[in-house]
Amino acid sequence: MREAGRRLVLGLLIVALTLMVGGSALAASQPPRVALIMKTLTNPFFLSMEEGARNAAAELGVRLEVVAAERETSITQQIALIEDMTTRRVDAIVIAPIDSKAVVPALSQAKRAGIPVVNLDNRIDPIAAQESGLQVDIFISADNDIGGRLAGAYLAALMGGGGKVAMLEGIPGVENAEGRKRGFLTAMSLFPDIRVVASQTANWQTEEALNVFTNILQAHPDLDGLFAANDMMALGAIQAIEAAGKMGKVYVTSYDNLEAAQAAILEGKMHATIEQNPALMGYYGVKFALDLIQGRSVPSEYMVPLQVVDRALLERKR
Repeated sequence: MREAGRRLVLGLLIVALTLMVGGSALAASQPPRVALIMKTLTNPFFLSMEEGARNAAAELGVRLEVVAAERETSITQQIALIEDMTTRRVDAIVIAPIDSKAVVPALSQAKRAGIPVVNLDNRIDPIAAQESGLQVDIFISADNDIGGRLAGAYLAALMGGGGKVAMLEGIPGVENAEGRKRGFLTAMSLFPDIRVVASQTANWQTEEALNVFTNILQAHPDLDGLFAANDMMALGAIQAIEAAGKMGKVYVTSYDNLEAAQAAILEGKMHATIEQNPALMGYYGVKFALDLIQGRSVPSEYMVPLQVVDRALLERKR
């Protein structure tokens, strides 16, 4: 009886060990889960970012979960998405934040849960992060300050170094919007014969830009140039220019290099846009997230290249 009992216990131990090893092997074979949390998927810029992320996920064997807020102003919704992904214990979060400060508490919870955080496009506010104890693992973007300078310098050249300009800003207080504004104003300061007569937000939105720029044109009918901090706003401004009968009289530079902006440039309605390679941001977001999951070191930031896209460049690429 004792021998039979020992054999039974031994058999049960073998079965238990087999199940444990098998379960561990199964867990190890599961692909890493990375959450890509976007501002929105209604803007082609973020669709391009998503495409780059999906390409990296397919190449690297990552299970990518893409979620997004309804609009680029839906910060409460984006915070809820962060909290949901933290509860679901994804292996890493890659996020393009709507608001540089408002997402910090939710991301701090994710970090405390042991989830790496990769920050895309719009830098998390460093002061808010420090106060919350949040340490973002890596920031991936383009240099928005330099991009604003490039757009401003190109606009100044079109205007011959003199005249009146306006700016359509992104969401106030958001890092990438502030960087583009800062860079543009720096460029304008180099041209004493250029006056910035208006600078107002249109919150990245086409329809809002149409309304805001209609009012600017009414207040400044002799306006010579416009810098829009993204193409979506530039497209709204173009509608306002057309409605006012001023097509060809106002130079327009912008930011993002969307297909619709390229078409407008080829039609002569816009004059240049800044390419900041969102697909590369998405690609490297997933790549560096996987590095973090696997315990490899990553740089504190990674900048993708910028390029001025004008009609001459687009025609060469045809």
